[in-house]
Amino acid sequence: MSTPEPKQHPPSTLSAAYRAAREREAQRTGQGARIVGRKIGFTDRRLWTQLGVSTPMWGAMYDDTVVDAGGKPFRYSLAHLNGPRIEPEIAVHFHKVPPQQAGHEELLGCIDWVAHAFEIVRTPASGKPPTAPEAIADGAMHGALLLGERIAVTDLGEDPAGRLGQILVDLHCDGELKETGKSAQVLGNPLNAIIQLIEGLRREGMPAIEAGAIITTGTMTAAYPVAPGQRWTSTLMGITLPGLDVTFN
Repeated sequence: MSTPEPKQHPPSTLSAAYRAAREREAQRTGQGARIVGRKIGFTDRRLWTQLGVSTPMWGAMYDDTVVDAGGKPFRYSLAHLNGPRIEPEIAVHFHKVPPQQAGHEELLGCIDWVAHAFEIVRTPASGKPPTAPEAIADGAMHGALLLGERIAVTDLGEDPAGRLGQILVDLHCDGELKETGKSAQVLGNPLNAIIQLIEGLRREGMPAIEAGAIITTGTMTAAYPVAPGQRWTSTLMGITLPGLDVTFN
């Protein structure tokens, strides 16, 4: 399914950018796609000054962009994506609607499973890094989410919130270690990114997180360019989540 092009003159304010994103979502759903959750971006505070923001951003994910990669070697085509980059993330699934004022424990009470995932983000056709309004208006640059094996929150052991904030991930390309990332880079804890999403959706007058929604919480490393023929693997430490093994076509 084709993805509608963003507006030629992107809005200059973040609220206007989210309005443009809603128009983009309406086009996609009008073509038959179904929104299945949200991706969160700009979750590394160290980059906020450079990006000109003071809060994370988010965008819709669809039933044709969220892919079950499972626990075995997986192949995925990049043919439909411009300038793809890979981001290792932690994704969660809400089995019920979270409260508007939620802490870590309240969120975990609404989440039934957690998974490691690779988000594949797009870059503009110009090749230039997008501004924050441009990124938001273009669906937060979401291209695809490759979901790994799911584990129940109840299987995370004691202090699941603490475990989610202490994950380390080794990201390899063709056997070469690219970076050892950490979940603490995601606003200190991936659950904090979800709290920010709840607040942001309310602030912008957008629909709240629904039961059944998948939320991917932000990258634990830099976003690395990915190309056909490459094999990317990940190993997680500090949590009982399997890594991913994806070769790109």
